[in-house]
Amino acid sequence: MYDFWTRMKKKRGMRLGAAAGAVLVIALLLVAGVLRIRAARSPVRQAAAIAPAGPDAFLILVAPFQHEGGERYYFGMELANDLRQAPHLLGAYRVENLDSPPPEDAIPALMQTLGARAIITGRYDEQAVEAWVYFHPPDDAPSLPPDSAGPPVHFFGLGPERYHLYAPRGIGHPLQYLQYWLIGQSRFWRGRYDAALQSFELAQQMLPAQTPVAHRAAMDRFASSLLWSMGYLAGPVQGNWPVAQDAFSRALALDSHSLPAALGLAQALVHTNRSEQAVDLLQTALRDHPDAWQIYFALAEIKGQQGAVEEALALYNKAISLLSASDAPYARQALADVYFYRGYFHYERSDYASALDDYEQARALGREDVYLLSNLGWIAYLLGDWEAAMEASSRAAALAPDRPDLQFNKGLHLLAAGRYDEAKAAYEQGIQLTLTIDDVLTRSAYFGTAYYDLDALAQRRPDLEPMIREIQEEIDIANG
Repeated sequence: MYDFWTRMKKKRGMRLGAAAGAVLVIALLLVAGVLRIRAARSPVRQAAAIAPAGPDAFLILVAPFQHEGGERYYFGMELANDLRQAPHLLGAYRVENLDSPPPEDAIPALMQTLGARAIITGRYDEQAVEAWVYFHPPDDAPSLPPDSAGPPVHFFGLGPERYHLYAPRGIGHPLQYLQYWLIGQSRFWRGRYDAALQSFELAQQMLPAQTPVAHRAAMDRFASSLLWSMGYLAGPVQGNWPVAQDAFSRALALDSHSLPAALGLAQALVHTNRSEQAVDLLQTALRDHPDAWQIYFALAEIKGQQGAVEEALALYNKAISLLSASDAPYARQALADVYFYRGYFHYERSDYASALDDYEQARALGREDVYLLSNLGWIAYLLGDWEAAMEASSRAAALAPDRPDLQFNKGLHLLAAGRYDEAKAAYEQGIQLTLTIDDVLTRSAYFGTAYYDLDALAQRRPDLEPMIREIQEEIDIANG
């Protein structure tokens, strides 16, 4: 049990007479009864009474807050009820009450058993309320807008967090900032970014104006995490990297050892054309986190952009080595992502064989998204493996049937594989999808790329030229 849930009383020496012996027997029986009650409320029993959360659910568990003096109040129950009584958030999360605070060493197993995202316990007296928040974010990054550059993979896989929060007792709803933070997290991980930002801003406004010295470092760490979330919303989501840089800078100022804040600030510095500052920042962060694969991966990406090929490859290899040795639940997915990005690094340097190897490694590790499949298909096509190209590009087009570029790639690879009728059907579908685009320049760009890709194929496969010219004529007619 936590030291703040129990207090040991000093033992007094005493002689045992007959009466005292009887008292002792009664006391032992009472203790046995208490132990039976505690056993009945053990984490295992509590877990059995709560339906586990599904993979896409956001379950919050709230335990009673320990009363240590002053007027009795049910802060845990109030927090749970406030979270439940937000009708516009119906379905965003589920809140369950625990009968008693679980022991600290039982919390990881309890969270895993129930699939909980957060467990909250606490205590209070006549002056202050304290809360301990155990938060386990999902392993997968939330989806990003279609026009985003993609998730900075090294932001994730950072593991569970434990926050020690403070609020003065003398205000109504002292933990309201925690309530809005939880609401923001439930929205953030569902990709409801505008609503998440509103919740995080409210949480920030409601943080205690004055914090006792004893609680300041822990509260700064929580505020740093909150600013990181706001920086992510500004940067990767909205593309406003100067605002993201400000948020990440303030997060790192509050918690100089924060790996997420350092990674976020480095990413923002790269996007505002200050890559050397980003490198210096990440190399400094390695002193606190020498085994953080995320830092090596981030450095590899920067060095690759700077043209330092050998240095970039060494850093990619270090990130892969660390992830390969990790037994963390996210390690397999993260490893697939690093292989994917290293594959793109090889592709940009026209090392197509190495790129294909990395893409195939990423796929073998379970990555099967449009980005991987379309890239894999294109690399296989450049290497002349028509069958592999056709398989991967057809799969990519099936996953995103509204994208004309994927239909054109599918048609190109089918044609190279000698499947003319299927290729023509794919091109016709790509043409129809392109014609639905209102912007003339975008429409012409799709048609132009498809046309010139066919020209390139004609140079490689002169035997296909009559069929290629027939499809090009259809593209010319559609393009006006």
